[in-house]
Amino acid sequence: MDRDWSIDDWNKWWESAGGRPDGEVIESSHHHDTTDEQTEEEDIYAPTVSEMLKKHKSLISGDAGSSSRVFLTFCGKSLDLKWLADEGFDVVGNDCSDFALKSFLEEQGLEYDTSKSEGFTIYKAKNTKLALYAGNFFELTGEKTGGKFDAVWDTGSFQSVGVTDRATYARAVSGLMKQGCKYLLSVTQFKELRTWTGPPYEISEEILDEVFGGNMKWEFVDQAPWGDYMEKIYLLQLK
Repeated sequence: MDRDWSIDDWNKWWESAGGRPDGEVIESSHHHDTTDEQTEEEDIYAPTVSEMLKKHKSLISGDAGSSSRVFLTFCGKSLDLKWLADEGFDVVGNDCSDFALKSFLEEQGLEYDTSKSEGFTIYKAKNTKLALYAGNFFELTGEKTGGKFDAVWDTGSFQSVGVTDRATYARAVSGLMKQGCKYLLSVTQFKELRTWTGPPYEISEEILDEVFGGNMKWEFVDQAPWGDYMEKIYLLQLK
């Protein structure tokens, strides 16, 4: 049976540098399994900017390639944040882990201002359009983030949400989307290689229909191998 993680579990995961609070091990012949001779650059699972995001950037760009206001769900320390900001996007990210967001800014050498508002700690990077909101995603609204978004980039976030929270997640995402917003969703297919009970979960197209089909239309965009697994990209928009 699947075991959902609490916010405390996710905070422990970040603070322990990726040690799973449920004690389970993701077994894969390649997953973060570097040898003494293998550098981080050779580890296919090492943190990097998403190749799928770079390939399909045009899908979340504005008309005639203009910049968009883009939101990243459960962003943690994703390198996609800075890449999008460097590409000219107005970037907002959210994570429940204050530790992860501060670590990201410090590791990237970004100076920032800090404020608090309506249950969120907000970190705004200086000299770039990047703002990070530490707090419960389900309580985040367009009013709290200064408006709704032209695009959403979701890489592994929906896949990590507890099964019983999926409908709440979908409502929260849709509440942040402008009409015409492009929601680019990345999910990883594990198939028989998924031997753990917690996140990330297997996401099928039937689940997409069940969770998002009520108020969004979706289409398959692309897929590519990611180590032992398969990454799939979908584009969702409000009906």
